Amino acid sequence: MLRLIKKAIPSPVKDKIKYEIKLLRQLDRRSLIIWMNKISGKKLPTRVRIDASSLCQLNCRGCFMRKLNYGNRGKGYLKFDDFAKFTKKNAFVKEIELSNQGEIFLNPDLLEIIKYSHSKKINLSAYNGVNFNTVSDEVLEALVKYQFHGITVAIDGASQEIYSWYRRNGDFNKVIDNVKKLNEYKEKYNSSHPLVYWQYVVLESNQTESEIREAKKMAKELNCEISFIKDLEGFIPDDIEMIERETKLCYENKELRQSLSDKRVLACIQLWKVPQINYDGRLFGCCFNLDKDFGLNIFELGLEKSLNSKIIKNTKKMLTGGKICEESPCKDCWLYKKIANENNFITKKEIKERIDVYI
Repeated sequence: MLRLIKKAIPSPVKDKIKYEIKLLRQLDRRSLIIWMNKISGKKLPTRVRIDASSLCQLNCRGCFMRKLNYGNRGKGYLKFDDFAKFTKKNAFVKEIELSNQGEIFLNPDLLEIIKYSHSKKINLSAYNGVNFNTVSDEVLEALVKYQFHGITVAIDGASQEIYSWYRRNGDFNKVIDNVKKLNEYKEKYNSSHPLVYWQYVVLESNQTESEIREAKKMAKELNCEISFIKDLEGFIPDDIEMIERETKLCYENKELRQSLSDKRVLACIQLWKVPQINYDGRLFGCCFNLDKDFGLNIFELGLEKSLNSKIIKNTKKMLTGGKICEESPCKDCWLYKKIANENNFITKKEIKERIDVYI
């Protein structure tokens, strides 16, 4: 009977089946589970954000964590044992963003986490940002050797004097030296990773044309792509025309960082695409939330069970224009209140199409 079925299948179809089977055999366990979830219609995020550390050695002027005395996040760091258990229980997770409200390089378990992730084919990144002031040579080498995907380094200036105005307690020269060391390891291992982005927040202290041009020159020399962003507290430069020309930013609507639509998507869709988890396992939903968690601990309940909980389902309905979920921390968020007032809720199309939801 099987032979008759095989004969009845056209050759082009047979070739396609063979090709797909070959591809499936090449997949690692995580990729195979992700593929199986996809064809079965199981909607689980393959990417998450876990705050590797809320600790920080700097005292930046605009840091909400320091201003709010760490909010409800608390002081601490992600333990290796918790990380390992999480990745074993949630084998559908392939990518993990480690940076959020603190400095990941102050986590004493980071080296072990990097090595373990590489062995389990999990991609790590720190695109939300690091200050790069304190990092050992061993960890710098591990970032390259174990293919850490990329980092965003906060460098708001091209000199110690300008840089330290905002990044108080920071050492500009140490940061630059660490980027140079990282480049040396990349050359040693002939690797393009980690990708390095230079983040420059346009502020009162660094808005001169000479400072911006010097930063762009240094970034090029360090093989970094420089990214200019607006001040979260709403600073408007003295010479907007020059700033827009040199940075490609737009101050027409004087929004904080992006337009409201972009900011809304970047924050709220994280609950669907890359849910934010605290270093101790508590689910916060997005990287903006500092006030209240969802009352769910991912390390204890597991990610799938937590995301299928009543409070998460009701919050998602609320963010897409449904009834307000009184228990949800999103209810009191300034961003939710604004989109609700403007009837500018998240759409199904945005949830389906949006991928790059890193801040």
